[in-house]
Amino acid sequence: MHLDSLSSKKRSAKILVVDDDPDIRSLIRTFLEHEGHTVHVSGDADRAAKLFSRSPGIDLVITDYSMPQRSGFDLARELKSIRPSLRVLIMSGVIVSSGQLDQMKTHGWKFLPKPFSLPKLLAEVHSMLEFIQQDKSSATLIA
Repeated sequence: MHLDSLSSKKRSAKILVVDDDPDIRSLIRTFLEHEGHTVHVSGDADRAAKLFSRSPGIDLVITDYSMPQRSGFDLARELKSIRPSLRVLIMSGVIVSSGQLDQMKTHGWKFLPKPFSLPKLLAEVHSMLEFIQQDKSSATLIA
C-alpha cells in the first residue's frame, strides 16, 4: 500500500491548461484531475500568464496554439522566459507549418494535433512528467 501511494505522488503534478474552448478545457481538466493532477485552467493567454505568476510550482503548461488576442505560442515563450525548465505541450486544430513545428522543437516543446484521444493526451503528459521527475531526482541528488 505504501508503494502505491508513493508512485501516485510521483506522477501527480500541477498543470495549467489554456484553451479558448470551454468544452476542451473542461474535458482536459476533468480527465487530468481524475489522474490525480492539480489542474488550473484559463480561457486566454493573458489570464493564464497572471495565473502562472500566482501559482508557483506549475510543472506543465498545455495550451492551444490558436486563441484570440494572443497565441499559445506567445504565452509559452513568455512563461519559459520566467522559468526555463517549464514543460510545454501545444495543441492545435489548425495546420501548423513545419517551420512552426521546428520552432517548438527548438524550445523543447511537444505538439499534439487536435482532435486527439484522451489516452494520447495522457501518454504525452506522462512522458513530459517523467522527464520532470528525472530532473527533480537529479536536483535532489546534487543538493
